[in-house]
Amino acid sequence: MKMSQEIKYKFKELENRIKNGELDAMFEYAGLYQDSFPDSITPAIADKMVSYYTACMDAGNMTAALNLGAMYYGGEHIQQNYRKAIRYYEMATTSDDYGTQVRAWCNLGYCYYYGRDIPVDDEKAFNCYMHAVLLRDANALYKVGDMYRYGRFVKKDENMAMEFYKQAWNEVQDGTPPYSDICMRIGECALYGIGMEKDILLAVKMLARAEAATYEKISERDPFAPSLLPKIQKMLGEAKDQVEQALEL
Repeated sequence: MKMSQEIKYKFKELENRIKNGELDAMFEYAGLYQDSFPDSITPAIADKMVSYYTACMDAGNMTAALNLGAMYYGGEHIQQNYRKAIRYYEMATTSDDYGTQVRAWCNLGYCYYYGRDIPVDDEKAFNCYMHAVLLRDANALYKVGDMYRYGRFVKKDENMAMEFYKQAWNEVQDGTPPYSDICMRIGECALYGIGMEKDILLAVKMLARAEAATYEKISERDPFAPSLLPKIQKMLGEAKDQVEQALEL
């Protein structure tokens, strides 16, 4: 996104307030770059963001800890450091802010589930996800579904996995990061009859949504989206072929 003159003026205003030591201005400055202008982040700006988030975090702003953890987890503008990310995510789980706490628990779950620079720990991953599930987080709901589907920490149960995927679908909003992942899982289950009866039309519908949403994530520079696209497209092709065969087209 290109900066308008209005946004450039906004940054100047924030910089002046930062000179006066205003923590709110520091948090807004770093967040505005992180959320809206990631392509404009230079190494110097990234250093400022880390410094500003750290100051806010030290003053008790746990959303700053969450955002700092995300910077170290992604490693796009600073050197990737999963251990630092985990430490900041753990701090953010103590936040009084509902959204911050949910995201922190879920992000911690990812770290333990995938073993981000630490040993894989399915028990810790499950417990972290369940904290977020209790807060009705769509991301955590589908990840718990994955754990039931593949029998990680819990006994393998594809029907239970599908129940969690359905709950995730009821909670997710179009345009949010987990939307494509949830669509993909429901589409895959419908295509192959995993935890449900095969439903090819549902598979086509959900996998087409997953494909479109994944393209959006790629355009937003999601580092994990490109690797998922071929899998989604392969399954979508299979589903379309089966529909055409059934309709004798």
